[in-house]
Amino acid sequence: MSAILGYLAEGLKYLMIFCDWISGQHYWISLFLFALIIKLILFPFSIKQQKSQQKLAKLRPKEEAIRRKYRDDKSQEAMRKMNEEIQAMYREEKYSQFGGCLPMLLQMPILFSLYYIIQNPLHYVCRFGKAQIEVIMETFHRITGYASASNYQNLTIKATGFLSDAANRQSLINALPVDGSIPTGAVNAAGQAFANYGEFRADLVTQLTEKSYPDFKMFGFVDLSVTPSEQIWWYILIPIITFGILLLTAKLQKKFTYQPLSAEMQQKNFSMKLMEYMMPAMSAVFAFTLPSALALYWIYQNILGFGQQIILSKMFPTPKMTDAEIKEALREADRLEYERKKAEEKRKKEILEEERALAETSRATGVPEGWVEPLGRSSVKKEESADPKKKKNKGIDRAEMKNDKKDDG
Repeated sequence: MSAILGYLAEGLKYLMIFCDWISGQHYWISLFLFALIIKLILFPFSIKQQKSQQKLAKLRPKEEAIRRKYRDDKSQEAMRKMNEEIQAMYREEKYSQFGGCLPMLLQMPILFSLYYIIQNPLHYVCRFGKAQIEVIMETFHRITGYASASNYQNLTIKATGFLSDAANRQSLINALPVDGSIPTGAVNAAGQAFANYGEFRADLVTQLTEKSYPDFKMFGFVDLSVTPSEQIWWYILIPIITFGILLLTAKLQKKFTYQPLSAEMQQKNFSMKLMEYMMPAMSAVFAFTLPSALALYWIYQNILGFGQQIILSKMFPTPKMTDAEIKEALREADRLEYERKKAEEKRKKEILEEERALAETSRATGVPEGWVEPLGRSSVKKEESADPKKKKNKGIDRAEMKNDKKDDG
């Protein structure tokens, strides 16, 4: 799975490079453009998902009618029958419950691969090779003492923010090892392996000097490369804001998103209400322990997702269920149930008529009902009488026996 996400990230990195270029290397603007374009790319899948919800909303009165039939019976057998009727109704109306899930499943690999891009700007934005990044991160860790650098293998936001300053960049170049071994997989721009470490170091110095780096400063004072857990001060506001915005957008988005009857019933449970707060809380924990750029991207994603849902609800509005529709659905359900019972009674009557006709036929022929002729002497005689050759042979045998007696006399 990680290999697939890596390939997707390699393809999407050019989009991030474009966003970084068009924003003038302002990373907070690049992230917004990147999130916006991804939403536009995935918009057709969101339309399909909204249409599926729209169709489900149209079937809601029929589903409600089925549920009301069993609302006074909470037994396991009744619940089973209720679910079977709902599924049968879905099949009859040609509605697939997985129709709305498929677009989401298709989006998931793309959304996960985006974090590869955001976590590793040295590779996906600055386009350093993995071998070069290994040396850069090792040197960065040595001169800054940034303890987390060794733990976050590809999380190079902190190092990229450091290199965006010319003085810091020069200090890292000066700290590069003079002697050493060439890292595994290190190649030059032409894709050729380096002859020695000196050639590799000279190429890395040239790249560090000539490449442009995204600016992680937002509004001139917020450093998106900072991890709130390391500089709590006012950066603690970032996970708090992340929690608040994610919770608010989730609650607002629910007002514009169709909620199936089963989901509405589950929302009444305390555990389901608790889950509404769990996801924003987990995002806040991640925002506290990861560089602020990731928290900003989550905020962008949720705000844009809320805006997208408003647009979809206007384009493909889900119908509201009225009391008149429920009454009509109940009448329709009663009619179908009546027809089903009448058909079942008719079938039972036809079976009884067939059994009665068979019994009368048996009495008329004198053969007891269900009687089967046994195999015995009578059947053997019939077989013998049916074969005249056997009779002739028996006559010959008797004549031979009489002749034998005369001879003995």
